[in-house]
Amino acid sequence: MAIKYCYRRLYFAALISLSAVVNSAQSSEIITLTNGEWPPFTSQSLPHQGFYSEIVRQAFALEGYQVQYEFLPWARAYMYVEQGQADGSLTWAKTPAKGQQVLFSDPVFWHNKVIFHLKSAPFDWQTVSDFKGLKIGASEQYTYGYEFDLAAEKGEIDVEYVSSDLLNLKKMLINRIRLFPSDVHVGHQLIKQHFSAEQAALFTHHPKPIQQTYTHVIFSKHQPSRSEQLLAAFNRGLKKLKESGAYQDIIDQAELITHDFSAPKNSNAAAN
Repeated sequence: MAIKYCYRRLYFAALISLSAVVNSAQSSEIITLTNGEWPPFTSQSLPHQGFYSEIVRQAFALEGYQVQYEFLPWARAYMYVEQGQADGSLTWAKTPAKGQQVLFSDPVFWHNKVIFHLKSAPFDWQTVSDFKGLKIGASEQYTYGYEFDLAAEKGEIDVEYVSSDLLNLKKMLINRIRLFPSDVHVGHQLIKQHFSAEQAALFTHHPKPIQQTYTHVIFSKHQPSRSEQLLAAFNRGLKKLKESGAYQDIIDQAELITHDFSAPKNSNAAAN
């Protein structure tokens, strides 16, 4: 296994070196992508600004682009792309509305969102209708699946949107909300990173996923020619990264928590 890993790293290093040679005649073009706090995927405080940020950075590097990240609250990060103030952004799941507003790359990572709650407030559910009468926290511009999003939009469930996942977890701890849907990795990373051991022990999550979906890099539609060029370049770079084994190496080094969810075998399946 160690030898296989070594060869993967050497192969990827060769790809990066080749990319550098190809681009020696002309400096790498700098592109601006908005980003946000979503550890372990993205964060200013993590090595490489999170492993998802590193995947995107290296995929673009293979095509001769240098990524500059601008960290913002997620709602503003999306708005900058929608309004053409940035080339693109990560990490976004497809929705019908967003599909009309921005361009989506090939799938980058498979996510499982679950319902977090306090152990002192046991909770079980089968359908979204089971959320009725319970105060739910959510984060602005996130999607939690078609049924949840629609029920929230119609006012059938009581959802209060704020600017970040961390703020939702803090509200839960003081009983301002009862439930909070979050990517399973993100929820536990934030709990581990921002709460004491005694506080962290108070949280748990329901095993049933509320949403399983891919996330993507999105690109602005304000400059169609440029955006389509960047989209194609990223998709090519991501494919090279996966074929080299470096994509999986980056994920392995992130040491994600283990869980029972798995991505579909078809990596090009449409996101929910």
